Amino acid sequence: MTTVFWTGKLSPSLRLIVNISAALSWFTGVARNTSAMKQRLRNGYNGLYSDYVSRYDELGINHFNKISTQLLEKADISGKEVLDLGCGTGILSLLALEKGAAKMLCSDISKNMIDQCRAKIAARGYSDKIIEFHEIDAESLPFGDSSVDVVISSMMLGMIPNQSKAVAEMTRVLRPGGTIAISTHGPGHYMEAIEADLKVMTMRYFLGYRFEFWPREEDDIKNIFVKLGLGNIDTKRLVWVDNFENGGQAFDFFASTSSLWWYDKLPPGLREKEKIKTREYFEQKRITHITSDIIFAYAIRK
Repeated sequence: MTTVFWTGKLSPSLRLIVNISAALSWFTGVARNTSAMKQRLRNGYNGLYSDYVSRYDELGINHFNKISTQLLEKADISGKEVLDLGCGTGILSLLALEKGAAKMLCSDISKNMIDQCRAKIAARGYSDKIIEFHEIDAESLPFGDSSVDVVISSMMLGMIPNQSKAVAEMTRVLRPGGTIAISTHGPGHYMEAIEADLKVMTMRYFLGYRFEFWPREEDDIKNIFVKLGLGNIDTKRLVWVDNFENGGQAFDFFASTSSLWWYDKLPPGLREKEKIKTREYFEQKRITHITSDIIFAYAIRK
């Protein structure tokens, strides 16, 4: 089940507006239509609403490399068969291969992300025999029980409607003794950019809409792991602030890494105008720093 109310950091006035809209979305059934919610994300990262996603690596590579490096510090993947769930453009998968993964299953909801991942890995000269690519739904994995040694997932869980189901699927496909290693969004993640975006967006198009974003506290992730019977649970939280030369650069980073999937709710003819208006707001209000709030979590399948 999705969480109806907003779980990230917002100013009180905006939280009230967002939660009124979220409550309305629940009563009308919009927030319960998880297939539609996942399709909006898929479309966003496939580039249907904005061409910013084509700059995902250009503007986000340092950000995601930092997260991926931290994530794999506590994951033993050498010689292992590894599922990268929500692989994106392959930033984490490539790092896992460099660290000695014997086989990689690169999986994402977006064909565009998978295509970019495939191209990058091929350019590095890795053999097709040790890599597979899958367009998947994280809540229903197309893999057999106890079929992989390690599941890694970076910055995907916060955009999954039923997070417990997704982690249950990760657990199901793990062999006994296998490792889950995930990073996900903490409550403060991107809070300055989200606040600014909400302040300037044309709100009438978003009335009755619950944004597909569910950041969590560290204890929330621990509780999911405990309820699934996982062992050796370990979590940590890392928070830092990225600084940009100007608000335009901050918006470009935010737009490219998020894909602006919520633009689904805008009439197609207004999407470009909304981007321009929002970017100008970032510049005018000097939104030049964006917080990264990351929860890292590890566990073993008993």
